[in-house]
Amino acid sequence: MAVVPFTTQLAALEAEQFVDDVLLGRFAMRELLVGHDHGFGRGRMGDIEVLRQLGRSRDFQVTVLPPVFAADGHAISSTAIRRSVAGGDLARAALGLGRPYSIAGTVVRGDQRGRTIGYPTLNLSPPSPRKLLPPDGVYAVRVQLPEGEFGGMLNLGPRPTVGDQQRRIEAHVFDARGDWYGAAVRLDFVARLRGTRPFPGLDALKAQLGDDETKARLALATAQPTPSLS
Repeated sequence: MAVVPFTTQLAALEAEQFVDDVLLGRFAMRELLVGHDHGFGRGRMGDIEVLRQLGRSRDFQVTVLPPVFAADGHAISSTAIRRSVAGGDLARAALGLGRPYSIAGTVVRGDQRGRTIGYPTLNLSPPSPRKLLPPDGVYAVRVQLPEGEFGGMLNLGPRPTVGDQQRRIEAHVFDARGDWYGAAVRLDFVARLRGTRPFPGLDALKAQLGDDETKARLALATAQPTPSLS
């Protein structure tokens, strides 16, 4: 498998130039499989008919794949998946992906404030700025640790109650404690519980976290397996 980085130079190529320079020039392509609504080249000026014309003149085959539908009947597309993630509809995103939407990173040291109110967290290193994240808020998640999978709840975003406006990724893991600093961890999103909001003090925040935990455990216990796309 070859991964071609999507650079500004690549995005500037005309459709015919992309086929000649990249697909044929670099990979000696003999057959191209594309989605039914595929567009390519600068400004998406290339379409299925352009590909077929180029295929006839340059001796490669074009196979057009039909649309694929999720279990809820919606057509699957990268645009629809990104829209679902950006809107916090993680269940819809999972249907399109065939798996839960996830983020991964290395556990780093935080300020250990959570443990003072009974909710210690593992903090993940910031992902790439290009990584699409759901809206800020609290989520039920499945935490993939070196020891296995555990339920948990995730705070994504700032911590306005303590005056911290930095966007953070911090998860409280249910029924597990450990020293995970430096470990590779993946968080699988299950459900959005609420948005980010400030509380009048740590006691009020602790009470809300107790309610969040109850809702997160219920969401994890009742979540349906994501239907496979295979």
